[in-house]
Amino acid sequence: MTYANSLSGPLLFDDQAAILTNTQIRRLWPPAEALAPPRDSVLASRPIVNFSFAINYAIGGLSVRGFHVVNVSLHILSALALFGITRRTLAAPKLRERFGAASGGLALACALIWMVHPLQTESVDYVTQRTELMVGLFYLTTLYCAIRATGSATPERWHAASIVSCLVGMGCKESMVTAPLVVLVYDRIFSFDSMREAWRSRKGLYSGLSVSWLEFAGLMTARAHTVTGFNYGVSPWTYLLNQAQMIVQYLKLTVWPHALVLDYGPPRRLVLMEVLPQAALVVALLALTATALVLRPMAGFLGAWFFITLAPASSFLPIVTEVGAERRMYLPLAAVVVLAVIGAWQLLEKVGRQATFPGVVALSVVVGALAHATAQRNHDYASGVTLLQTSVDRWPHGRAHFNLATVLKEQGRIEEAIAHLRAAVPDDPPAQYVLGSELYDRRQFDEAIKELRAFIDRNPGSLHQTVAARNLIALSLAQQGKPGPAIEEFQAALTMDPGNAALHGNLAFILLRQNNFDGARRHYEAYLAGRAGSVFVLTNLGIALQALGKIDEAKERFRQALAIDPNAIDARRGLDGTRHPTR
Repeated sequence: MTYANSLSGPLLFDDQAAILTNTQIRRLWPPAEALAPPRDSVLASRPIVNFSFAINYAIGGLSVRGFHVVNVSLHILSALALFGITRRTLAAPKLRERFGAASGGLALACALIWMVHPLQTESVDYVTQRTELMVGLFYLTTLYCAIRATGSATPERWHAASIVSCLVGMGCKESMVTAPLVVLVYDRIFSFDSMREAWRSRKGLYSGLSVSWLEFAGLMTARAHTVTGFNYGVSPWTYLLNQAQMIVQYLKLTVWPHALVLDYGPPRRLVLMEVLPQAALVVALLALTATALVLRPMAGFLGAWFFITLAPASSFLPIVTEVGAERRMYLPLAAVVVLAVIGAWQLLEKVGRQATFPGVVALSVVVGALAHATAQRNHDYASGVTLLQTSVDRWPHGRAHFNLATVLKEQGRIEEAIAHLRAAVPDDPPAQYVLGSELYDRRQFDEAIKELRAFIDRNPGSLHQTVAARNLIALSLAQQGKPGPAIEEFQAALTMDPGNAALHGNLAFILLRQNNFDGARRHYEAYLAGRAGSVFVLTNLGIALQALGKIDEAKERFRQALAIDPNAIDARRGLDGTRHPTR
């Protein structure tokens, strides 16, 4: 029942491109089409998730309930896989004496807490984040099948299932790349006394799992573009400092999951002293994990699981669009939960001989409180405005304000949108162009010019947006009755982008109003060289040609305008004027 109130939540943000406009999910046959997501979408290199959306569409079309039901179901399956891993690990020979009798109860507690924890809401409620749910399920299944193979009479079947799960998971999200390493570490700690023994017994499994790395490399080439890497303006050191802050935030939210945030924004420029306490804590946890792997390896595995599963998105490899995301904790959270549950159980055993009853009471309280918090967070996903407002309130940054302004504008709440655009301007330069554009639409031309000129000064290397800003400045000047400065602004923009049809068209109109018919003719013809004509452009070009005495050419342009719209009055009047010229 924890996610019952999420099933009617709307499709949000990335869901638009991943589902609503994704033509690759419109049919299941041939499968190759559903397994080929658009190369420039969030699902690029994630064909299995795209195929799952195609199944959803085949069954229920664009019904949001169907998409949410599948997400919740995947999450439940992952919780069952975590239960199986935890129970079998605690009941395995190396831990059986200590935990065997309680393995089922402890595993159930871990799975329940992990399943209802509010940190999981982004992965479950935000439909496109099915990528996280599916990679999580196949990651856990890969490890579960590898564990089942140990001591099985038919280990080859479990090995095959583990390998297939790993290969399928790689088609869900890139973070699957660490799964073979986790299986190897688990085997060394819980199943074998040395790496040599593990390799000798399971080299077929390890070799099969490593094939997924070749799949990973192939899938990466399918992306039209990427936002991950060292060549996108964010240094590894800067990103690493940001991750120190984010990892501590994740841990805080694990213990006290209050004030959750959808968008933490892009990486910020930081120096070490700004995040020294957080960096020191992360380094201490890494050192503690390394020490535990040597002295208490079974406890150390939990620390290794946390850092290994978090590493693809939260290390030194920059993801330039997103400094952090709560969905990144989907798998790492399992390690923290297992550690907390086992620690609490051991504490209860020390306090009293019988830990079962107080343990059940404590578990009921914790699960109930977490489930309630999750149900409350589900309400935030009821609308884009509500969800973005929580980001602005809890973790304010320029992009959060900008995105909220965009949604508010779509709802016609222009005053509120402008207020958030102003708040976005200091650390989100594109917001200043949008602000100038909105002010122009509201005929606040002086303010529009001020914001647009400031935008140009902040973004000297952005050709497309600079040209667009100059175009709006010129239009603002024209609206203020300043044709001379407007013409200069248009001409300056055209020196930057000589083939820009919109600039030619706007300048031509100003020149026509100034009776500069030859200039208007030249720029209208340049406009038509870049795009198809409209009634307005063709009619105005005809007027300019007629004024220049080029009657035959003028007739042709008027006729072209009338071919588009036979009821175009100005074009009809112009054509009649060429037939009966004033004497």
